[in-house]
Amino acid sequence: MALQDNNGERAEAYRVLADLYSKVPDDEVLETMKEDFGMESKETTEEISADFNYLFEYPGGKLQPVESFYIQTQGNPSTEAAEFYAAAGLTIDEEFHYIPDHLSLEFLFMSYLINNKMLDLQKNFLEEHIMNWVPYYCEEIKKQAKTVFYREIAEITNDFLAADYEEIIK
Repeated sequence: MALQDNNGERAEAYRVLADLYSKVPDDEVLETMKEDFGMESKETTEEISADFNYLFEYPGGKLQPVESFYIQTQGNPSTEAAEFYAAAGLTIDEEFHYIPDHLSLEFLFMSYLINNKMLDLQKNFLEEHIMNWVPYYCEEIKKQAKTVFYREIAEITNDFLAADYEEIIK
């Protein structure tokens, strides 16, 4: 099965994306991203940092990466995400400063599920959480980001998720 062959790469991709939505990338990460993905961004670390704070800073950013800010459901996306984590045997440390439906935490959870070969939970979590809001969220980033870097990160995120979802639902 092709999915099993690239699980390490998939898990790593989710970890990298989690980092990009939780903290400003340092110079080394920026250079690696630009080289690995052939990014056109020429912005400085300071410009990228300012855009990160403008977009994602929690709390206070214009487009905080939190599912419950973008999804209107009868339930609570934060509580539902925490229930998924519990079903996989995980709990969130009380000292952790992100709520359960923060994009970084959702991406780290996907990485965990991949590493632990929990395919059914991967499928369900992608369908019930990530794919319900992240494609829309990426489009909003592309519209509102002040840097080419974050517009490109939004495109990379969207393309990766679409390909991963296509592969995992087969």
